[in-house]
Amino acid sequence: MELGMFFKLPWFKAKTKAETQLETQAHELDFLVDEFCAALADIADPLTIRMHAALIAVQTPKDLWFLRGKLFNLIAKHHCEKVAHERVSRLDQKLRFFVDHHPHYSSEEMPTGPMGLLH
Repeated sequence: MELGMFFKLPWFKAKTKAETQLETQAHELDFLVDEFCAALADIADPLTIRMHAALIAVQTPKDLWFLRGKLFNLIAKHHCEKVAHERVSRLDQKLRFFVDHHPHYSSEEMPTGPMGLLH
């Protein structure tokens, strides 16, 4: 088989910009979910299992937004409020960046408009 023909196979087809953008957006939301999981990583509490289950079901940034308060309370319970503020603030920054740069979401769609701390 000629090498030129090999690269014409369907799985070597170049993706369109829209296809690439959608894949990147999905990975970015997965990245945010991973960040939430990382914030819980050092907490041994039965509630973390529920949080992980909720994080698996996340489909939009708004879903993550509603989990922030629970995350804050869980971190504050096992560490202190300072650690909880630091972790949730870091997540807020990443969530805000994602929403501001995503073509299908805007910060006005979030429950409190601009993302500020709920606590």
